[in-house]
Amino acid sequence: MKNKLTKRVLTVLSLVFLSLLLSGCFGGDSTGETDSTAAPVSVKTSAPKQTEPIENLVINPLSGEPVPEGTTDRRPLAVMIENSPAARPQSGLGKAEIVYEILAEGGLTRFLAIYLAGDTDMLGPVRSARPYFIERMFEYQAMYAFCGGSPAALKMVKTERVASLDEFGVGRKAYFRIKSRKAPHNLYADTVKLRQVGAKKGYEKQVKLPEFEFLEKGEENPGGITSTNIKINYPTRYSKVNWEYDSGLKQYKRSEGGSVHRDAVTGKQLTGSNIIVQYVKTSIIDKEGRLEFPMVGRGRALMFTEGKSYSGKWVKSGTRSQTYFYLDNGEVFKLNPGQTWIQVVPSSTKVEY
Repeated sequence: MKNKLTKRVLTVLSLVFLSLLLSGCFGGDSTGETDSTAAPVSVKTSAPKQTEPIENLVINPLSGEPVPEGTTDRRPLAVMIENSPAARPQSGLGKAEIVYEILAEGGLTRFLAIYLAGDTDMLGPVRSARPYFIERMFEYQAMYAFCGGSPAALKMVKTERVASLDEFGVGRKAYFRIKSRKAPHNLYADTVKLRQVGAKKGYEKQVKLPEFEFLEKGEENPGGITSTNIKINYPTRYSKVNWEYDSGLKQYKRSEGGSVHRDAVTGKQLTGSNIIVQYVKTSIIDKEGRLEFPMVGRGRALMFTEGKSYSGKWVKSGTRSQTYFYLDNGEVFKLNPGQTWIQVVPSSTKVEY
């Protein structure tokens, strides 16, 4: 009898314990609601999962934007990008901090894209070098990526000891050709691989970068005039550039040759935070129609940011010196954080704004 009673008690206690356990696991009533006043249950768990470390950010000296620490310590890349109608749309220009657009032969323009923190595995089409593009590259002490060049440019690469990443010497280590376009409009590069080649050549090092000034939040350059559309009349119809300011995005949207200028990979329209027009005396130097743009000295400049225009001047003291842009009152023109496009134009070029 005693044993039977003991078994019965144990059975009842077991049922009570099971009921409490089930109540504790599923909780609440049939509505699915839980009792917010219930005492917390201490549960032994395994060690917490390791989360990805938060990257330390620094300000990019070329764009004024926050970027991961370490990406601004490396040497900039300066890459020649073609801009004939057959080369459009290009790939990778949106990743550059600064883009120069300057005339080449035949009324066509060409780009020099400067990359510091940004990288892209699809950049191009890459095209040939010219001396005045090399001089722009000197301002950043960059490694220079291109494919061949004019006789004067190739001579300059040697005599000036340019950190050359010419495709003829690098080849498939960083360059590749796509099948959807015909040569010479189908040569592309990978910036990470270009840097790897540069490191093996002993080019990779930290260099002194240009010192741009950027606007603080709510700050403006003095003396601006509202101007939301910029038309740059390069000499041929398919090279004419239009920038339209989008106040919502706080960006200038780019069109060229009457069409929206997009990136071939993303499909997005190219934009810029700052547009600078630099007027330079221009001359034809040979029967091939090659040009000369002397950019040491000073000259007229137009500057655009936040939907406003500013007139002023540019000043450059030497071939490897930084070009400074000043307002009419003598103050340095401050940039808005983001990408800057520098449109170098002949002195006679009509710019409407």
